Amino acid sequence: MLTVDLIGLGAVAGVIPVYLGLVSALWLGKVLPRSAEGFLIGLATGVLVYLFFDLMHESVELTGARDPASSIVFLGSLFVGFIGLVVLEWSQIFGQGSFTRLLSLPYMIAVGMGLHNFGEGLAIGASYANGEWGLSGLLVTGFALHNGTEGFGITGSAGKAGVSWSDVLVLGFLAGGPTCLGTLLSGQAMSSYLSLACYALAAGSLLYVIVSLVALSYTASRRLRVALGVFCGISLMYVTAVLLALAGRPLS
Repeated sequence: MLTVDLIGLGAVAGVIPVYLGLVSALWLGKVLPRSAEGFLIGLATGVLVYLFFDLMHESVELTGARDPASSIVFLGSLFVGFIGLVVLEWSQIFGQGSFTRLLSLPYMIAVGMGLHNFGEGLAIGASYANGEWGLSGLLVTGFALHNGTEGFGITGSAGKAGVSWSDVLVLGFLAGGPTCLGTLLSGQAMSSYLSLACYALAAGSLLYVIVSLVALSYTASRRLRVALGVFCGISLMYVTAVLLALAGRPLS
């Protein structure tokens, strides 16, 4: 029964909000004029910038000055998450890669968010397993609010290419599914190095996407719209964190 409960908490906190966010963002993308594209890409970038610094904070907390192994795990995972994706992109452009669609920005964002949400699932499952059901409820509420905004980060990065409904099914699973996995594994003896590796990999992958989005969108003609979008994206994530903090628990 505990397993079912944990999966349910993960679904409410991660899977359902991500899908709702994706559908909402996809609908807005069709309704809004083409001139709003720069703002939407900026909004996506702002969401990712906030998540990147959140992940870096989590990673630094898990590293120790007297534990060189943790620094190696952090830097190695960050390298793989960031430089590894750059190498994959390079191989797609100059090589004979055949997975261009799966290596597109929306999919890279979904994978990075999924690693981030895995950590959120760990926090939810740990509090529930320890009998702190009130705290679990607060965490689920706060993370659900955050995850609902992540749909804009995924679809906004697609630009003119857009995403299909079949893509939405896969993207939502990649971004939200790891929350359920995190809630399940939180009851097990999780290595701090494994958690650190997940956070650093997610941070590296999001940094890759942030750099790619800025290079794609920060042009002279839409610079202001992109900047406003970045500010709104960061503000949106910050407000959801404040709401959870006001409820009694800062969001990490």
